[in-house]
Amino acid sequence: MTISTATITPSPTTNLSSAEISKALDAKDNTFTFYYFKLHTHGATTRALLAYAEADWTEIHPSDWFNVEKPLLKFGTLPVLYEHSRDGKVVVEHAEAMGLEIRLARKFGLLGANTFEETQILGFFSSTRAVMHRHEDAYFARGQHRIEDRDGFFNGTLAQWIRTHEAELTKNGSNGHYVGDSVTLADIKTAVALDSLLNEQYQFKQFEAIRQLINAEATPNLWKVRETVRAKKSYAAWLASDKYKELSAETTTFFDWEYGTKDQE
Repeated sequence: MTISTATITPSPTTNLSSAEISKALDAKDNTFTFYYFKLHTHGATTRALLAYAEADWTEIHPSDWFNVEKPLLKFGTLPVLYEHSRDGKVVVEHAEAMGLEIRLARKFGLLGANTFEETQILGFFSSTRAVMHRHEDAYFARGQHRIEDRDGFFNGTLAQWIRTHEAELTKNGSNGHYVGDSVTLADIKTAVALDSLLNEQYQFKQFEAIRQLINAEATPNLWKVRETVRAKKSYAAWLASDKYKELSAETTTFFDWEYGTKDQE
């Protein structure tokens, strides 16, 4: 993986048929360019998938987002993932976090062994995405509303997610996986979510009590999912990398400046 800051992004291929582009996407040796801010947040799962699958990827960051880069993108949002054929003749733009996460999961064989398993995996994946959005909503609240939203999140959304997922993981044999006996998108999404919830990607002040709700003793099945994903050498190397640590520091600084406890006092 290499990192750069760029205002010029790859140009998607437009002169080929959908069938020709699809054939290029099926190649096993494609490379990737991930385009996002220097933050974990909505880029964390994509990076985790790329790292877990040992993909060949480059990361670029915007340098003048509102004035230059934002107007050039289809939806005007990040993250965006560019997928390149090895010969460089085909470049495909994948937009929107959920879409590109599913794309990578399908590319890397992380959606189960059949259609039924894929449906189950996507259900767990969607459930975890929802709880993480609610987590952010609670944090972004200001003043007393943050305390109310935080407590509502702890006692409502998060508590229900924990109960449901612990039960479903038990049904699958408490083997560290949601579906079957191998790592899938659902497992990786939960591993990333736990790192966020436990303040290990960045610091969400006043949310530290989550550690009392999620830990090896209180949530053994969720904890085992996280540890199982982390057992992959390439993923462990990503978590220990200087780039990951830089993203953690940048994300903590951003949230503390934008939504920190200074405005709660």
